[in-house]
Amino acid sequence: MAEGIDVARLGRLVHRKRRKDGLSLRQLAEITDLKIPTLSRIERGASKDIESATLLALSEWLGKDLNELREQKPKPIVRGGKDLEQTPEILDVYLRADKNLNRDTAHALSELFKAAYGMAVKKQQKE
Repeated sequence: MAEGIDVARLGRLVHRKRRKDGLSLRQLAEITDLKIPTLSRIERGASKDIESATLLALSEWLGKDLNELREQKPKPIVRGGKDLEQTPEILDVYLRADKNLNRDTAHALSELFKAAYGMAVKKQQKE
């Protein structure tokens, strides 16, 4: 298993390049000598364990160094000179910036998410 790989990012990279190149999963499987279900799981970010050989084949096909595929700590989102660390705070920033939403709708969605998020966290902490 390859440690420290950002599977979601890898999946997005593979999907984007495959679509750009006009390839089906079957064609990509033939090029990389990987199995279609493996490629599908990786593209969906659903793969828990990626074998080193699989990672190597994909990194070569993508034209990327293995280190580029390692997890990178995301840049913090700053609002009002303060780093936002909690998911609800980050979502609030994106909702307010969304030009498709008016201020009241963005606020209502943010409050709704905060409530649901808080309930989910409490439930998980009890388990």
